[in-house]
Amino acid sequence: MRFKNFTLLFLMGIFGLFTTNLFAQHDATIDPADIRYWIGEGENEAVFIVNWNSPDTALAWGYRFNEETILVKEMMEKIADIDSRFDFLAAGGMVEDITFNDGILDLSLSGMYWLYNVNGTMASYGFEEQTVADGDYVKWGDESCATEVQAGSWNFVWTKEVAPVYPIASDATISPDDILFWVGEGQHQVVFIVNWNNPNMALAWGYRFDGEMVVVKEVMDAIAASDSRFGYEAAGTMVTDVTYNYGDVSLSLAGMYWLLNVNGTMAWYGFDEQTVADGDYVKWGDESCATEIAQWTYVWEQPVEPVSNTTGIEEGASLAVSVYPNPAVGEAWVNFDGVGETAISVFDMQGRLVNVQSINAIGETNVRIETSRLGSGVYYVAVRDANATKTLKLVVK
Repeated sequence: MRFKNFTLLFLMGIFGLFTTNLFAQHDATIDPADIRYWIGEGENEAVFIVNWNSPDTALAWGYRFNEETILVKEMMEKIADIDSRFDFLAAGGMVEDITFNDGILDLSLSGMYWLYNVNGTMASYGFEEQTVADGDYVKWGDESCATEVQAGSWNFVWTKEVAPVYPIASDATISPDDILFWVGEGQHQVVFIVNWNNPNMALAWGYRFDGEMVVVKEVMDAIAASDSRFGYEAAGTMVTDVTYNYGDVSLSLAGMYWLLNVNGTMAWYGFDEQTVADGDYVKWGDESCATEIAQWTYVWEQPVEPVSNTTGIEEGASLAVSVYPNPAVGEAWVNFDGVGETAISVFDMQGRLVNVQSINAIGETNVRIETSRLGSGVYYVAVRDANATKTLKLVVK
């Protein structure tokens, strides 16, 4: 009888040890390819995970570095510096609390203390001495939601599925008061923005209307009809490209697809069905220069510039114009044969008027442009008299 009881207890112990170790294999982790927020720079990578209780939540960041090894403390301090939602408290060599607050989640210690693993095994040293290398995983956990692999082993795992933290980013916008190119008429208005990559450039138009709602496609069609620099291509309900061409600027899709936001949130419908109302913002963006801040929620941080309608003037071939020296340093001269009142206007790459002069021309005329007041870059000089307009490129060094 004793032998049978002993055998039963032994087998139960073996079974318990087996099932515990089997359970230990389920320490939740995350593939580096699924990390959304990488902090630091370098060829080496480590994954940093924290598991809180109340509610049980596991979040992960990625950390890049060039050194052979880095301290866990260094990793945590850098993440806290860059991500304002994350922080930790330490006294001596002990971490007393780790917190995360994004306005919805407010996470901190629920149990009595924090534990941490390196590659699934309890760390050998305190966080200010423990080093990690390329490919390592660091996982902190609130002990109240941990599972001890074997009694007395001080080996703990956390089984909560790990979710990637998304970056903090603010979608750049523009005040309607700064819009220079308004299309349409009416008491209501929306702002229309496009963000391209290569180069990263965000341009804005305004659209006015009288109805309660307007379809995004209607806005785009009206702008394309009014501004020859802007165009788009569509296949069914999908926009396959949005383009802008002016002088040496030729913008089109650099990534794989276009995304559409309305008031900073991904649009619910295709552009031929999506409606907007007075005060709304419509923003198209090349996905290759977007920041994903939540699943299928993207923002573009490039400052938005207004396009100008003053550059859409019909050009005539009858006006002879030259600009010299070109490139210019300090000053440039515009030579032309004008008749009567003639305007010499200088625009930057976004179509903004940066300089204008008015001359009463009689035959061949030379006008000086002080380029020392302009930043280095490419500009356009438009000369317009009563009969014709001619535009030339000017490079300022």
